[in-house]
Amino acid sequence: MKNRDGIIERGGSLVVMAALVALAGGTVRAEGVPAAPITLEQATEMALHTDPRIEEQRANVARAQVAIERVKGEGGPRVSANLFVGLAPKAGDGIFTNGSNTCPAGESCTLRDDGNELDQGFSVSSGLTASIIQPLYTFGKLENYGDAARLNRDVKASEVALARGETWLTVRRAYWGYLAARDTRQMLEGVKQQVDRTRDDMRKDAEAGEVPMRQLYALESGVSQLERYLAEASSVESIAIDGLKTIIGVPIDANLELADSGIKPVALPDGEVGELADRALAQRPEMAMAENGQAAMRNYVAARKSERYPNLYAGLIAGATYTPGRDRLNNPYINQPLNQAYAAPVVGLQWEFNPGVMRANVSDAEAQLQGVVAKAKLARQGIPFQVAEAYHQARGLKQQIRALDAAKGNTRKWMVSTFMDYQAGLAEGGDLADAVKANTEVQAEYFRTINDYNMSVARLAIATGDYPQ
Repeated sequence: MKNRDGIIERGGSLVVMAALVALAGGTVRAEGVPAAPITLEQATEMALHTDPRIEEQRANVARAQVAIERVKGEGGPRVSANLFVGLAPKAGDGIFTNGSNTCPAGESCTLRDDGNELDQGFSVSSGLTASIIQPLYTFGKLENYGDAARLNRDVKASEVALARGETWLTVRRAYWGYLAARDTRQMLEGVKQQVDRTRDDMRKDAEAGEVPMRQLYALESGVSQLERYLAEASSVESIAIDGLKTIIGVPIDANLELADSGIKPVALPDGEVGELADRALAQRPEMAMAENGQAAMRNYVAARKSERYPNLYAGLIAGATYTPGRDRLNNPYINQPLNQAYAAPVVGLQWEFNPGVMRANVSDAEAQLQGVVAKAKLARQGIPFQVAEAYHQARGLKQQIRALDAAKGNTRKWMVSTFMDYQAGLAEGGDLADAVKANTEVQAEYFRTINDYNMSVARLAIATGDYPQ
C-alpha cells in the first residue's frame, strides 16, 4: 500500500541533513589553499595578484619603458672605437733618395718612389680610431619620438587595467556560477529524494495491481528529466569551482570552500543609463588609450617627417697608428698613415636618409594615425551602447527574478500538494510528474537567472569602468 507519511516533514528533515553534511566539510587543506572559506572579494584579490594575463601586460609596459630609455640614449653621447692589429711593410732611410728626411742646400733632392716595394720586410702595425659625438639639435626627432614612446607606455598601462577588468569579471563568472549550480543541485537532490520514495511506493502499488502502470511510467519520465537537470548542475558546479581555483592560483585538486551559503542578487548601481554612459566615457581605460594613442601617433608622424632634416652635433675624433720600422713624419704636407697620431674637435651636420623610404615611412605613420583615430571614434560611439545594453539586460533580468521568485513558490506548493493528493489517492502519477517537472524547471531557471543577472551587473561595472583598475 502507499506510504502515508507526511511529505513536507520528511522533505524538511532532508534539507537539514544536507545542511549538516555541508557544514561538516573536510578541514584538511592543500598547500596554498585559504584556511577558511573565501569571500568573493578575497577571491578577486587573489586572482588580481596571480593572473598571468595581468603580468603579461605589465611586461609590455616594461618593454614600452625600454623604448623611452632608448630614445633618451639616442640623445646622449655616442662613442665609436676601433682597435686593430695588422701587418705593414717597413720603411726607413728618409723620404728622399739620399736616405735622409732633409735636403741640404745646393743639392738636388728627389722623393723616393719605392713605396710599393717590400725589400725591407714587414712589421706588426697596431692602431686605434675613436670618436665621441654629442647631438645638439635634431630638428624634432628626439622630442617627437620621446613623446610618442611615453604616450605608448601610457597606452600599455591602460591595457593592464583592461586585463585586471577581465580577471575581475572571470572571478565573478566562476564564483557565482558555482553558487548557482550548487544551489540548483542541492534543490534537485532534495526533490529527487522525495520523488524516489514516492516512486518506490508507486512501483509496489503497480505490482500489486492497485495503480495503473501508466502512472508509474509517467512518474519515471519525470524522474528522468529531473536526473538530467541534476547531472547538468553537477557538471557546471565542478567546472566552475575548478575554474575559480585556476584563476586564483589554488591547486585544482585542492578543497576550496566559499563563504557564501547561496547565490543572491546583487544591487544595481545608482544612476540612469545616461549618467552611467557619461561615467564610462570619463573613466573607461579605453578612453585614455584612445587619447594617448592618438597623441602618440601624431608625435610619431611628426618624428617621421623630421627625418628629412639633419642632426647638428659636436664631438671629438681621434686616432693613432704605430708601426715599428717606419719613421714618423711631422711634415704638415706629408701624411704617414701607418705611424701617426691625431685628435680634433668637430661641429657638423649629419644627413642620413633615403627619400623614397622616408616618404613611405611618413605615409605608413599617417595611415596608422588614421586607424587609431577611427578606433577612438568607435570607442566613443560603442561605449555608451555597451553601457545601455548591460543596463537594460540587468533591469530585465531583475524583473524576471521577481516573477520567477513568485513562480517557484507556486510550483513548490503545486508539487507538495500533488504529493499529498497522490498519497490521499486524489492525484495520478502523471499529475505528480507534471508538478515535479514544473517545479524543477522553475527552480533551476530561478538560480540561472540570478546568475545571469549578477553577471549583467558585473558587465555593467566593466562597461562603466567601476572595477579595480
